[in-house]
Amino acid sequence: MRRTGTSTNRSVDEHRRAIADLGLAARDRSVPIGSAVGAVLAEDVVAERALPAFDNSAVDGFAVRRTDVAGAHRLPATLTVSARSVAGRGSAELSVAPGECVQIMTGAILPRGADLVVPVEQTSGFVTSFGSDTVTICSSGSKSSIRGRASDFGAGDVAIRVGTVLTPAQVGLLAALGRTHVRIGSTLTVAVLSTGSEICCAGTTPTLGECFDANSPMIAADLLRCGADVHLESAVSDDVQACREALARCAAVADVIVTTGGISAGTEEVIRLALADHDVTFASVAVRPGKPQGCGRFDGIPIICLPGNPVSALISYELFVRPVVASALQDPAAERTVRTVRVRGDVTSPSITPRVLLGFIDGADVEVTQSHSMRALAAANGMVVVPPCDSLPQATGQYPAWTFDSRTASRPGRYV
Repeated sequence: MRRTGTSTNRSVDEHRRAIADLGLAARDRSVPIGSAVGAVLAEDVVAERALPAFDNSAVDGFAVRRTDVAGAHRLPATLTVSARSVAGRGSAELSVAPGECVQIMTGAILPRGADLVVPVEQTSGFVTSFGSDTVTICSSGSKSSIRGRASDFGAGDVAIRVGTVLTPAQVGLLAALGRTHVRIGSTLTVAVLSTGSEICCAGTTPTLGECFDANSPMIAADLLRCGADVHLESAVSDDVQACREALARCAAVADVIVTTGGISAGTEEVIRLALADHDVTFASVAVRPGKPQGCGRFDGIPIICLPGNPVSALISYELFVRPVVASALQDPAAERTVRTVRVRGDVTSPSITPRVLLGFIDGADVEVTQSHSMRALAAANGMVVVPPCDSLPQATGQYPAWTFDSRTASRPGRYV
């Protein structure tokens, strides 16, 4: 691969192939269970202990021996209340002797000797007299109201199978099994880094000549929607050492790094300078906007370098980054749907260079803008590729376009 400091000319397809050759690949990783909804389980989840772990009551009532209350619906039985079992504070040493019962709360440990829990609604006369509690059982019931040990899963049972797309209810099951993390498949962590001494972060006060970083939040937001996890690195100035340190932090946590800015032909192009000793090629790609591009590896991690203007950055992201991320994640919901549209309005384009224009796509038509302002960027709902030509007469021809649709991957990404 060419070393930084040399450049090459490429078509859009050639640069796409160069990025594809980096071999972005999703991998399995362990995540907190609360972040796993919609993800594909990469392992069988095995119960390490029985669920429930002990016999317990499904209702508030009284734990009794069934033989003591047989026929209670005809002739109520009065029993001595010998103890009380409360969820979380019960004792495994509690037992029920003949003629006795234990007052029990939902979820509490079932006393030894009890084989029936009578709901409190089927009792009467629970009173204390002369230091002795008694209760009258008015029904022998038709259900035991007992949740038996291992009635859900025994120790060693597979609770959730590999390949399952996790739902919120299954996250609840994971929690009930005592799991804090779970291995999921097809995850990709993307580190995003904006560069430039003119960039400051939101929440600070910009000085004269500074502007807020729009690129990192914009790109990160769509990566999350694609299903990628995102490490959002703080923007760095045109300080080469600071940039190298930021890139090293990114490489430590990410599967791929995406940078914006610092790759043009000027003398203060910090990304070019920081990557001088790495296998990165900078290319002049035949497209406008977005002519300066770069890709390669930083410390073995794939890196894709985009221009710094927000419009150029978004268009470059859509052309070169999003397709490989969607492919790596293998989630159809993350893929753009390309359609053909008619362009309204006159658009000029250099004779040898295709253009990618922002616009508002309405059915089969698109109203394009050639503005590079943030206002135009925010108003657009898609983009259209205009082939090389001197001019584009109004509403002639069909051109490929896609919208920035709101479809979200089955498992949206998270910040890491």
